[in-house]
Amino acid sequence: MTFNLKREITIFLAIFFAASFFIYLLLNGGAYFRILRYDLFLRSPFAEANLKNQPILNLNKSHYLYIPKIDVSAPIVLPKDGSNKSVFAGIEEGVALYPGSQLPGEIGRSVILGHSSKTSWYRGGYAYIFALLSKLQSGDEFYIVSGNKKLVYKVFSNDILTPEQTNEILSQMPQNESDVALITCWPIGFSSKRTLIQAKLDHIEKI
Repeated sequence: MTFNLKREITIFLAIFFAASFFIYLLLNGGAYFRILRYDLFLRSPFAEANLKNQPILNLNKSHYLYIPKIDVSAPIVLPKDGSNKSVFAGIEEGVALYPGSQLPGEIGRSVILGHSSKTSWYRGGYAYIFALLSKLQSGDEFYIVSGNKKLVYKVFSNDILTPEQTNEILSQMPQNESDVALITCWPIGFSSKRTLIQAKLDHIEKI
């Protein structure tokens, strides 16, 4: 049998890309499942209304994030310091409040980070918590539970930006108001850009 270099290279590339695609799906299939579930079921007005009426979960947590539209409920973890190790550890247990940003409800900006896809080293249960973050639109509401208070935030901005553009926006601090920035990597499985959702505190309810 004669050796056909072109054929061998073609077979190698086919196997390589098939294996790469399989690994990609293995890591990020959960994120795409959340997106498919949202597009098929959760986008209906009836589903959204039902989600908004669900009770806030885990009220024993000091801070808890709840986004009815995209079916998100997660503890807000406060990393012990500003190191990447501490921040990544926080994201494995929920979503993380970026060190140095304000606590929810305080004047200034709370920056909350969460995963949209699963990396090979991730061991937590919140790998896809922000997979649907880009679905939020201006006017949508989400809640943060803090002690006996329910902080109601209203979205005013949804952007896909480079990390540099994201940092530039976050460097401009709000004046005399409480804002939240929700951030995750985009697109699914990559980190070249960021989904940045900005929201203002609309009102506070007692719970």
